[in-house]
Amino acid sequence: MNITIPRWLSLPTDPTGYLAALGAVYAAAVMIYNALNHHGVIDTNVIIAAIGAVGALLTRNSVTPLADPRNALGEPLVAAPPAPQETASK
Repeated sequence: MNITIPRWLSLPTDPTGYLAALGAVYAAAVMIYNALNHHGVIDTNVIIAAIGAVGALLTRNSVTPLADPRNALGEPLVAAPPAPQETASK
């Protein structure tokens, strides 16, 4: 049985995306917990989690995996054709 996993669900290709999502979920959970317990909603833990999530998103959007480079549509990148060779005539 051959099951193909979509690229955006594959852990080896998108760990920083999951890290950013986990940081955002954690920040939201802490904010909800603080609101339900009548504490300040914005806490040090929330700020650190939000900064970590934004940092992970910036890393994910600015770095292309070198082992498997793909464009925005998920298609493999094609190498540029070699430059034409100039021959020196004597």
